[in-house]
Amino acid sequence: MKKRKKIRDLIYVSSEYQTNCFYSYGVEFHEFMDCVDNRPENLLLLKHNFDSAQLNQYSRFDYVTKQEINELIEDNVYCYGDFCWVDFSKEEDLDALSNNHIAELLFFGHLAKPLHNIPKERFAYFAHDDGWFNKLYVTELNDYEILLARIIALKLHKITGRKIFAIPEDISSLLIDYTRDGLFIDLSKVIKSKVELKIPITTIGHFTDMDKVYDIRDEISDYTVWLVYSKKLWKLMKED
Repeated sequence: MKKRKKIRDLIYVSSEYQTNCFYSYGVEFHEFMDCVDNRPENLLLLKHNFDSAQLNQYSRFDYVTKQEINELIEDNVYCYGDFCWVDFSKEEDLDALSNNHIAELLFFGHLAKPLHNIPKERFAYFAHDDGWFNKLYVTELNDYEILLARIIALKLHKITGRKIFAIPEDISSLLIDYTRDGLFIDLSKVIKSKVELKIPITTIGHFTDMDKVYDIRDEISDYTVWLVYSKKLWKLMKED
């Protein structure tokens, strides 16, 4: 089990809507599981170092169910290096995997992309150095909209120590649209007052090299869009 390190205060998300794929920096596995709607409890592990995983004798894949999922969430996932999984509905599904399904899963675990169509319930998740690089395929785009809104609120709560109410759908839908152009949120630059929090956001384009994304934060000095939280309400403000 790991001692939580300092929270990552930068969120970057770039979407490829045509493939239902999201690239991100700043989203750690435990945050994903804390914030995702209807948390998946059955994960087929394609790359991991989790000692308490079960082995499916038919497919020879490791997996976890609700008996092990909390232990996995608390494990030192960062030290795995690569961490890759897909969710599934029930254990019997693993015995029904076809040769093509197994090939698809092996291909995704190796190259972090589908051969044709990744067999999953809702998520196909590939991460390197937990929170540094994540590539996520989703079945429903709305799942990521909900996830992103909750992660922003969660991180803001942890950074400021203030109680933060949920981001409403009219704001979360705008935020997910920004991911088309590479949404960039620097929580280290939150402007605080007694009654208001102003979070600077911008777009920086599509990147898969998160070293470049991290370095960009020092290059941005002027923000024209702010996500504002005041008196339990959220709004987006644009400056000329």
